[in-house]
Amino acid sequence: MANPHLATTLTTFDATVHRTKNRLIAIPAGEQRRLGLVRRANNHIISYSIRSAGGGRWNHHLACLTYDNEFSIPADVVHIQGGDSVEIKIHRIIPNVGTVHGQASLANGGALLTRLAEEAGADERADGSQKVDEFLYGGDHG
Repeated sequence: MANPHLATTLTTFDATVHRTKNRLIAIPAGEQRRLGLVRRANNHIISYSIRSAGGGRWNHHLACLTYDNEFSIPADVVHIQGGDSVEIKIHRIIPNVGTVHGQASLANGGALLTRLAEEAGADERADGSQKVDEFLYGGDHG
């Protein structure tokens, strides 16, 4: 098995791929309640496996749930089309948590350096680099 988390299955269900909604699959209402899923903006991410009903190879993917707890089949799964019956295993529900307001994101180097400079405080050396030797070694080394 490629990833150990695929050994855990939170739920399994059969579904029909929507014909008119760009290959979306709706999680059944009973499964939504059992998993604690509610309708919400910026919904959770799921780790799931999908295959055609009746057998075949499992395809493992991550998907972001829509407001209505639906998810789309990725483009690389070409053998499943709208109207097909499929089997789904949901392995993980990953909370989609935004950054805390007021904190700079440390996703890039510039933000990290800015944050470190703010935390470091002021530099007591007002003369810049004019008297580095005197500052470091004390006395005149000119």
